[in-house]
Amino acid sequence: MHKMHKMPMDKLYIPSKLLVVIGAINWGLVGLLNFDLVAAIFGKKSFISRLVYTLVGLAGAYLIVKYKEKYLAMKEHEEIRGKRRYSGKQYSWSGIQ
Repeated sequence: MHKMHKMPMDKLYIPSKLLVVIGAINWGLVGLLNFDLVAAIFGKKSFISRLVYTLVGLAGAYLIVKYKEKYLAMKEHEEIRGKRRYSGKQYSWSGIQ
């Protein structure tokens, strides 16, 4: 069984995850019900609504960077230890697997 690789916990990680979940719920509501929860709470074109949308976008970008760092660190760790993960795919010249 593989050990769980934990994300480095810094002060922005948990708030970023919370904002991304809020954004996902809001987009789900927009897609399913055509209802924008953020706009309903703070006003359609208010400064606070725009701030929430901006923070959700920045949180998403931040998490992408964090996950990329985690992936690269895991890949480097595997190369140092000489381990390669099996991808589940085998290719051959004949096409027979």
